[in-house]
Amino acid sequence: MASKILRLDTVPDQTVVPQTVDALRRGELVVFPTETVYGLGCLASSQDAVHRLISAKGRRSGHALPVAISGCPALKRLVPNLGTIGERLARRCWPGPVTIVADTSSNDSPIARLPELCRQAVMPCGSTGFRVPDQPVVLKILQEVGEPVILTSANLSGNPPAVCADEAMVGLGDAPDLILDAGTARFRVPSTVVSVADSGCKVLREGVLTKEKIERLTAKMILFVCTGNTCRSPMAEVICADMLAKRLGCSVDDLPRRGYVVMSAGTSANPGSATPRAAREVISELGLSLDDHRSQPLSEYLLRCADLICVVSHSHLNVIIDMWPGHRDRATVLEGISDPVGGTRADYTRCAEEVRRAVAAKIDEILDPADRASDPQSPNLSAELCRQ
Repeated sequence: MASKILRLDTVPDQTVVPQTVDALRRGELVVFPTETVYGLGCLASSQDAVHRLISAKGRRSGHALPVAISGCPALKRLVPNLGTIGERLARRCWPGPVTIVADTSSNDSPIARLPELCRQAVMPCGSTGFRVPDQPVVLKILQEVGEPVILTSANLSGNPPAVCADEAMVGLGDAPDLILDAGTARFRVPSTVVSVADSGCKVLREGVLTKEKIERLTAKMILFVCTGNTCRSPMAEVICADMLAKRLGCSVDDLPRRGYVVMSAGTSANPGSATPRAAREVISELGLSLDDHRSQPLSEYLLRCADLICVVSHSHLNVIIDMWPGHRDRATVLEGISDPVGGTRADYTRCAEEVRRAVAAKIDEILDPADRASDPQSPNLSAELCRQ
C-alpha cells in the first residue's frame, strides 16, 4: 500500500497532530521532517513497529536507534541520573540539532523497562540517544503522544540521509505508513551526537554543531546582569574571566576548554552600545579590555543557558523574578555595587573596586569543586587602583 502523505504547508496542525499520534499508537511507521534530516519513526514501546522499522532500514543488530522526546522534563524522567553536563547541554541545545547519549541501564529508567526487542533496539550497550527536533509540528506530536518515539534517519542503512520527503520515499519505498512533508530540511546535515557522563562529554559524531561549539555549550556559564550592559556587568565579566584564568593557570581564551564561559547582559540594554570611555580606561589600566564590548539585552535564552546568574542589585533580581520566574533559583545578588553612569572618573574607579570585591567573594562559588584546590591568584585590583 502506498504511503499516505500529509503536506504540512497545506494541512492544518489540528489535523496532522491527531492523525500522526493515532498512526503511532496503531504501530505504524511515520516519516518525520526535522531541522537536520528526515527521520523514520515509531513508538519505542511497540515491538511490532520496532521490528518493522529495523527491517525497513536494513539495520544490523547492536546499532542503537535514537529516540525523540518532547523536551528536558521528559529527559529527566527517562534518565534520572543525567548529571550536570547532560542537563546543561539539553537546557541550551533543545529543541535543536544535538543528540544526547546517556546511560539508561538503571532500573529507575523507563527505557530499561521497555519490551526486550525495543530495549535492545534503543540501548544495546546500556546507553540511549535522545533528540528533541526543532520542528514545531513534530514537537506537538511528541508532546501529545507522551512517550519516546524512535527516530532514525529515513534511509537504508549506509545510504545518504534524506533531506526531503521525496528522498525518503525513494529510499524506503512503501515501508512508511505515513509521511509528513515539510519541504527541504533546514540544515541538511545530521545532528551532532554527544555522549554525556558525570566526568564530562565526548562528541561521537560532528554534525550541525562542531566539537568546539559543543565545548562552549557544555562549559559552566556565568552571566552578569546590570541595566544597560555598558559598565557594571561588563566590568564584572572581564574581571571574573581574569580571576578564573589566574586561578586555573590558563589564558582567558582557554577558559572554555577548561569548562568556563563568562558573559554579561542588561535588563534594559540598547543592543550594540559601547562601554563609556571612563570605564574602558579604568579597566585598561588593569591590563584588561572592554574596547570590543557591545551591550546585549537579557533574554530568556541567556538565562536558560546560565548556570549562575549574578545581578548587580536587588532591583535586577526583581526584574528576573517578574519576567522569568523559572530562573530565580540560579540567580544571586552582588552586594555593594554603585552605578557610575553619568558620574566622574572617580565614580568609575570606585565601581571597578566594588565589582572586584563582589566577584572575589563569589569566585569559589563560581569555580567547580575540583578547581577550587587551585592556588588562588586573584588580581589585587584595589592595590592597582591605588597606584594610579
